[in-house]
Amino acid sequence: MTWQRGSEFVEGVHVGHIATERSVPYWLMVVLAVVGLMVAAAVIVLVLVSNADFDTGPTKAPPPPGTCAPFCTEPAQPPPPG
Repeated sequence: MTWQRGSEFVEGVHVGHIATERSVPYWLMVVLAVVGLMVAAAVIVLVLVSNADFDTGPTKAPPPPGTCAPFCTEPAQPPPPG
């Protein structure tokens, strides 16, 4: 009898706790869903752009060693005769 009474008390406290829980507001769920969709769209765009070929033309070769124009700080040497 004592065990049954204790069991009923514990069950009543548990059910009472569940009944008084507060649910998440609807507007917060909407905001979270919109933010999640924006993040997903951003990731999809980043993946698509990272795999895109923009055809920027021929590759640019590095300047040959020894030329510093237009950033030369030394006076220009005269061209060789010829």
